[in-house]
Amino acid sequence: MTDLPTAGDSGWSDPDTLGAIPPVVAVTYCASCGRSANKGNHVLCRERLRVEPPVHCTTCRRELTITRSGSQWSATCKKHGETSGTLEDA
Repeated sequence: MTDLPTAGDSGWSDPDTLGAIPPVVAVTYCASCGRSANKGNHVLCRERLRVEPPVHCTTCRRELTITRSGSQWSATCKKHGETSGTLEDA
């Protein structure tokens, strides 16, 4: 007998992979336009984010609630919490 699967072992499963979670591809979103950060050219979005606060959560793409005071900003995602930063002078 062998522990290796054969064509007749329809119910055989490898105990090392049983219940394993498939690999997850981390998707991040552009904070300016909300599209996938891995696709397309976001040069204009990055330039815009230097002088404007983010509009979208980079994790879930939800629209952020933004509070701005001078060059300081804080943005809150309903799911992922608050982030903050400083803007450059336009």
